[in-house]
Amino acid sequence: MTISSSTDDLSSNETTDVDNNASSSSLPILTLQTDTLDHNIQYEQLERQIEELNKELNESKSAEKRAHDERDKYSHMYNRLNERFLAFEQKQLDQMRRILNILTSDQYKILYERHDDYRRSQRAFTSPSTSILLPSSLNETLNDSDRTIDYQKTESDWNTLLTQISELMDFAEKFTAKYAEQAEENNKLRLLNSQKQDENVKLLVDLSLSKAEHEKEHQLRNQFEKQFIEANQVIEQDHSKRLQKLRNYASLADDEGDILLSSLIKKAEKNDIDFREMKLNYETVFTEQANHIKKLIKERELLHLYNQRLEVENASLAARTNDDETIRLLTYASQSPTSYEEACNLISQLREQIIQQIKIRDKLRHDIEQLQHSHNTDIREREQIEQLFNRDLTAAKDEIVILRSVQSEYEHVSSVKKNLERQLEECMNELIKAKTVVHSLTNQVKEKIEQISSEKEKLNEDNAGLRVQIQKLKIDFENSESVQHDFVKLSQALQVQLEEIRNSENELRWKPEEDFSECH
Repeated sequence: MTISSSTDDLSSNETTDVDNNASSSSLPILTLQTDTLDHNIQYEQLERQIEELNKELNESKSAEKRAHDERDKYSHMYNRLNERFLAFEQKQLDQMRRILNILTSDQYKILYERHDDYRRSQRAFTSPSTSILLPSSLNETLNDSDRTIDYQKTESDWNTLLTQISELMDFAEKFTAKYAEQAEENNKLRLLNSQKQDENVKLLVDLSLSKAEHEKEHQLRNQFEKQFIEANQVIEQDHSKRLQKLRNYASLADDEGDILLSSLIKKAEKNDIDFREMKLNYETVFTEQANHIKKLIKERELLHLYNQRLEVENASLAARTNDDETIRLLTYASQSPTSYEEACNLISQLREQIIQQIKIRDKLRHDIEQLQHSHNTDIREREQIEQLFNRDLTAAKDEIVILRSVQSEYEHVSSVKKNLERQLEECMNELIKAKTVVHSLTNQVKEKIEQISSEKEKLNEDNAGLRVQIQKLKIDFENSESVQHDFVKLSQALQVQLEEIRNSENELRWKPEEDFSECH
């Protein structure tokens, strides 16, 4: 019992040492796990922010692409409108040349006089075709027409002139309608351009905000990197200290465990030898007791048979004494002796025989009682020996169980030690991997930031170029509108002048006498 109590104390001390070692070694592992979780969370946040910046960059690229498409569409529409306007202007100029070629010299003079009121000194035409409508060109056409035009016009010529003027008026109305449609389209394009400008402004604001956020994130990342480096230094110091402690504890545990295991193995071997000796003694005693019990059983059976035979003989003797025949025989036997002395001798002999039989019976009873008592004592001794052997067996089994538990605890301690060493190696590997991942992520973030900044600069340059192009397109469009407006006014003024000339021809005027022959 003392051995089992000592082994229990040793096992309890070892388990407490193992628990303390496990708890002390689990602390750095928990701190490392929490640090890795924090870094993983920070990495996920950085990746999310990078994804958001990439999304914003893609959106800005798509908006830039849409702006380029709108610009191309606007420029295509402007070129198409300009071509149509130039073709229409060329047609009108051709018709005006024809009209001017038809007019007489007096009509040219009236037209020139009335056209002086319509002059505007600040007007400048960009198209080369409009130079025909200037006063110098009008003078040149008048001089040319004075040389080439026939002054004798018929009624059919004037009718054709009127039809041409009416066609010109219809065409001018159609042109005004088309011009109104084009103006509406231009207004829509202006609205779209303003919307695109607003979107570009919003994109610039978003880019500035993202840049500010990126700077904040860069500062936070620097702070996190500093904290991470400090935490790594602290963790490495704690890890080295705890690793040294664990190694010391492991060496002490190995020495104590080896000593304990050797002592326990010796005790187990000694207990095995004692158990074998006790088992042999028990088997020998058990065989001896079994043989002795068998002998006693045989003797008891013989005594029982002898006792039964005596009881039968006694019963037969008693039956003989009780029967009348026995009485008669006794009486006859008693009568048989011839003398009194012979009868007395016979009676005394019979009495002695009866007394001897009674003594023998009492002796046999006493022997039977002794044999029963010895048999009971033997049974009790056997039971006591069996109890002792059972108690020794239970004690040996308990010691074996304790030894097995100590061995299992030692194996558990060694496995815990191996697991702790393996966990420490894994933690070191994870720390190395985390450091490499952090460096790679920081490099990737820096590269992405540089790419975003370069793309942002490109977008700013493209936006500036688009603004310049839009302003140029606006200026060209306004110039074309002003040219169209002036040309329409000029055509209307020419039509009014032609009407006035036609009406003036129907009026009566005083003419010189030399021109009287020419008056119709």
